[in-house]
Amino acid sequence: MNTRMRNPVIAFLISVLHFIVFSVPAYAADITNIGETPSGIPYDRLEQEIDSYVNSHIGKSTPGAAVVVTRGDKVIFSKGYGYANIENKTAVDPANTVFAYGSINKAFVWTSVMQLVEAGRIELDQDIRAYFPQEFAKKLRYDKPITMLDIMSHTAGYEQHPLSTFTPSAENLTSLEETLLSSQPEQIYEPDKVIAYSNFATALAGLAVEKVSGEAFSDYEMNHILRPLGMNRSSGHPTLGDRPDLRDAAATGYAVKQEGGFEARARYYVPLYPAGAMEGTAEDLARFVMALNAKDSPLFTRPETMRSMLSRSYTPNEDILSNAHGFWEYRAEPHVVGHSGNVKGFSGNFAVVPNEQLGIVVLTNTEIEQKLTSGIINLLVQDKKKLPEMLVPAADLSPSSQLAGYYVQSGGTYTTYHELINYLGLIKVEAKGAHDLTLSVMGLSGDMKQISPNVYKFDKSDDPRFERLAPILYAEISDSQVVRLSKGIATDILPVKGGRSIPALMGYLVLAAIAVLFFMLAPLVILIQWLLRKRKGSLSAPAAYRLLKAAIVCGTILTVNILYLLVNALINENMTVGQMNFGVALNWVLAILGGTLIMLSFVKGKHQTGLKRIKRDQIGVAVLFSGFALLLANWHFFHFIQN
Repeated sequence: MNTRMRNPVIAFLISVLHFIVFSVPAYAADITNIGETPSGIPYDRLEQEIDSYVNSHIGKSTPGAAVVVTRGDKVIFSKGYGYANIENKTAVDPANTVFAYGSINKAFVWTSVMQLVEAGRIELDQDIRAYFPQEFAKKLRYDKPITMLDIMSHTAGYEQHPLSTFTPSAENLTSLEETLLSSQPEQIYEPDKVIAYSNFATALAGLAVEKVSGEAFSDYEMNHILRPLGMNRSSGHPTLGDRPDLRDAAATGYAVKQEGGFEARARYYVPLYPAGAMEGTAEDLARFVMALNAKDSPLFTRPETMRSMLSRSYTPNEDILSNAHGFWEYRAEPHVVGHSGNVKGFSGNFAVVPNEQLGIVVLTNTEIEQKLTSGIINLLVQDKKKLPEMLVPAADLSPSSQLAGYYVQSGGTYTTYHELINYLGLIKVEAKGAHDLTLSVMGLSGDMKQISPNVYKFDKSDDPRFERLAPILYAEISDSQVVRLSKGIATDILPVKGGRSIPALMGYLVLAAIAVLFFMLAPLVILIQWLLRKRKGSLSAPAAYRLLKAAIVCGTILTVNILYLLVNALINENMTVGQMNFGVALNWVLAILGGTLIMLSFVKGKHQTGLKRIKRDQIGVAVLFSGFALLLANWHFFHFIQN
């Protein structure tokens, strides 16, 4: 007779032991607490430190979060905090709660590209025109090739397209190729010269993967990354078409309300989906992170491909951090790379420390959240001990006075009427002493200390947000002129020039204020005059006057339409190209009609006697109307947006 049958107690204990051993995830079988994080936190205190930090922000900066930490091929910490859905009080589970990854998706694009580089099917320094139809190349402004390395470092030269990154309906989605070729933004910078973060360029890299591999990008991503890594709770498909079951486990996305608390966000879709449509769990993303740290990664056939991908591929200056084949470098020792993500309702971040085989994943269900997404990574990788900086003799430093002036972010839209929005957040740079700087933007102000020639590091500020805005800046100067201020990541800061200088902007503002005030008040004056004439029993007015007043009404409607376009550009994320171009077409009609009416008024006025005052009114309206029209043309209000 079997021993287990003769001793039911022993049999029971053995079965329990088997259950415990085989039900615990594989990564938990060999956990080590030896050593400490790059920031100096002992691994045996990891849970206490993360708990303390997260609990001080959960429910304030986000309703829910998932944090996973890996070492080598093991998950050494995995925990959910708060709620995936506030109303239902659904707890966050790092293994099952599905978050939107946002721009973390870009890391999967760069990995796909490097897989095809390893296979000899893509070359990083090849002109990308080789992958796309001729109609794509026709829209490029510069003859200089755009390479895959330019796309990875966000130096391909594209402005931000005025279209929203999101669409509320899956019915609006088209194939990746159709989306890219139908809504191509302008190339406004020479390749390899300016960092301007580009979702469009990233999606172009995804299309190149499609063309070379013969698979739709989401299929390639699934077949060559997600499935091989066992990321069974993730999908990069724009509608989750290959993983529809993930919808049931999806967290609700939120935005922080001004008065406090959180507001739920409606579901959205991403037409440029390789740039930010992926959704998945924190533990799935940790599997990707572990593959990036693995010596024999299942992502590549040769270890040197991984080492190359995570090594620096671009920087404006060797003294500042920048880009590693699409991954961003972090301010930490040893070398740390990763990528953050932010979409409607969700924010996330991940980082890998290859030398330590350390990985960190942080996902939240609130947009524009940084307390946790940046804070947790800083907590674990940034050394809190203030190291003494190398002193550079003052004689070797550059005079900071040459940098004084006003600057704008490179990553905006500059060829449509949306350009105006960029100048609402001008950055003021002032010299502080002989070698340092003070930066001011949107109510924030901080000091930058020059640590080496033309390299400035954050020194102090009354607002902690300032350091995240400008941790370090490199001033690129050519022929005694400032070319850019670069922090190496996301966007450069460019000096305002020529027709956008401060005196010019002040002149535009005065003219716009006069025109808007006149055309908004003039109809009221015309109405009062009409009522007074009616009271006196005289309703008729000379034809020249009637034509002039009709032109003024055109100016009023034009002003209202301009204000409508600007308000929509600021707050309406669902504005379509058709709606934008309708507004531009209306500007053309009103400007031509108003100008025609003014000319007809002059013609009629020549043939009517006793109208001494009308000449003055005609000249005044003509000058103001034409000046306003020229101002609008200068700011692209007559420029149709490409679709």
